[in-house]
Amino acid sequence: MPRAENLSLSSTAIPGAHSRALLTNLQYVRALAAYLVVLYHARLLTPLGQALPLDFGRAGVDIFFVISGFIIQHVAARDDAGRPGAFLVKRLIRIAPLYWILTLMIGLAGPFAPALAGKAGVPDAGMIARSLLFIPYVDGAGDIHPVLFTGWTLNYEMFFYALFAVGLLIMDGLRRLVALSVALVLLVTIGATSDPDGAVGITYTSPLLLEFGAGLWLNMAWQRIRHVTSATRLAAGAAMAGGFTALVLGTIFWPTVPDVLKWGIPAVVIVAAALLCERADGGGRYKLALLLGEASYAIYLIHPFVIKAASLAAARLFRDAAIPLQAALLFGTLVAVGVVGVALHLLVERPLLSLLRRWLLPRSSSRRAHGSSPVRN
Repeated sequence: MPRAENLSLSSTAIPGAHSRALLTNLQYVRALAAYLVVLYHARLLTPLGQALPLDFGRAGVDIFFVISGFIIQHVAARDDAGRPGAFLVKRLIRIAPLYWILTLMIGLAGPFAPALAGKAGVPDAGMIARSLLFIPYVDGAGDIHPVLFTGWTLNYEMFFYALFAVGLLIMDGLRRLVALSVALVLLVTIGATSDPDGAVGITYTSPLLLEFGAGLWLNMAWQRIRHVTSATRLAAGAAMAGGFTALVLGTIFWPTVPDVLKWGIPAVVIVAAALLCERADGGGRYKLALLLGEASYAIYLIHPFVIKAASLAAARLFRDAAIPLQAALLFGTLVAVGVVGVALHLLVERPLLSLLRRWLLPRSSSRRAHGSSPVRN
């Protein structure tokens, strides 16, 4: 059975944004999550990377999903209650443009540069259309991946947004949260008991949906916590360290444990700990980390292209290189991904979002989308 969670490089969270009072720790975690995914894919560049236990990098996606649930509950539940249409338009503006551009680039260039399409092969018009519409399908390699393989997570995001949009019709916040949670649990239960074999069924009943639900409840708890003692902050820091340790050790010692437990639970702990530390002291102000957090969506989408370029260099120059040179290639690739991702964010993503919001959103709604959220999304 094909699995959407397969993150293999040759076949492979989450959106960024603007605010008035930035949750800096959440941005740091988002940047780290993006780089976990990058590291997971970049490890295949060299024998050194393949020998190291770096599979835990896949957990970056789990962290993204928890953050996504938190952000959507925090922002949309306030600004778009009773307005599911407005919510979905904002989400499409935020998610789709950059993804569509890169998807079309692969679709148009694929016949002339098949390497861009990876092992799934050059996509046909139907695959491109389903990718642009966020409809899951099984690709030529047997994986549930769209044309731009990192977009498999966006199929989950858009499905969650659709569920949340329906939930916005319930004006009471707690009832909405309970209803959404019940819906997510029912979907996952259906998937666990019926073993769906179609791409849509597998995606829309995946246990990964529970991570969005966890993010919803984290926001509910965070809204009710107004003061954090120094002892609680210390405990939160220890919990975060423990969460990251669990991510690493889970790959080594519990390889057969389902991903939603092995990585989903630590992801929830990491995000919760970051939020508690934020409540305690407001977080630090590390400009580079904040910039990487803001650019995390662009980094996530573009990193396969950078790694593909690095793989060509590795094949030519590093095939039998010594370990220090292999390490240098891995480090250089991580740096290059950051540079390209930030450039894409600053030069393409941010101006494009600003333009689309001015065109497609009412003025008051556009101001809220830019300035009212304490988290960048």
